[in-house]
Amino acid sequence: MRRLPTGILVVTLAVAAFLATGPGLQAQGLSAKLDPTGMIHLMSGDVELAALELNAHGPQWKHASQADATAQVSDLPNQAGKRFVGTLPVPDSGGALAFTETVQALALGLRVEYEVGVTQAMTLDGLQVSVNLPVARYGGKTLIVTRLEEDPQPLTLPAEQTPGVGQLWSGQGSKLELDRGTDQALTIDLQGPADVLVQDLRQWQQPLFEIRFPAIMEDPARAVTPADKFHLLLTLTLAAPAKLVGP
Repeated sequence: MRRLPTGILVVTLAVAAFLATGPGLQAQGLSAKLDPTGMIHLMSGDVELAALELNAHGPQWKHASQADATAQVSDLPNQAGKRFVGTLPVPDSGGALAFTETVQALALGLRVEYEVGVTQAMTLDGLQVSVNLPVARYGGKTLIVTRLEEDPQPLTLPAEQTPGVGQLWSGQGSKLELDRGTDQALTIDLQGPADVLVQDLRQWQQPLFEIRFPAIMEDPARAVTPADKFHLLLTLTLAAPAKLVGP
């Protein structure tokens, strides 16, 4: 993965999701369940379709999930959404990510924005936003990555795990389409080429596929300081309105 410059980094994604709109699931309605930590679970009734989280890797690739963050939650003006101001401890770094996350409901989706820094000088192997997909739902489906000036790259998300294989694909993409042409399709449009990593997390005992959009992905780890700021913005456009549910 190419080395990304220090300082302010802007990653902008536009996500169009046509998820589970068949009669059975459409009747249950879509919702975006917000955890107190800022993690977002896209749900159809009680069925999780996808999860969105800010996360990081400290030295030696020690993972820091947003599930371990603590945050203060407040309402945006005019009941437009939620703001989370929190910290996420990074293992073996002595410090934490400091983030502000805003989640706004749109007519057909969500706008999610992250402002991220660190509490002290540290090293990071990874800093990213991840879209996690249940293997039980998406195993065997085809993911097509559109690349600038190259043919689209089709990738089948394996129904059965190949022992020892975690990374399924990496490169730069401008659009990702999952299960295209069906009523459970998921399309992620990126405003310009961006680094993308697709992983089978069963290699790490999690029944998920991960689509990762990294701001940092380096080995050896990159040194960062409180002067480094990262801005990540995602707009999720859905086939039906998604109600915000949460703190």
